[in-house]
Amino acid sequence: MTEKIQVKLRLPEEVITELKAEAEKQKRSVNNLLEVIIDEYLKKQKAKTE
Repeated sequence: MTEKIQVKLRLPEEVITELKAEAEKQKRSVNNLLEVIIDEYLKKQKAKTE
């Protein structure tokens, strides 16, 4: 498994509130939800350039 690197991220309170609600719906942590969102975005961007 790839080693994970911790990063700090500043987001508006409203965004955090929405992320927490969505993570709860999906039975995920906010961290895991953000990983999935970022991974999906990067895959879409890579597909556009291929």
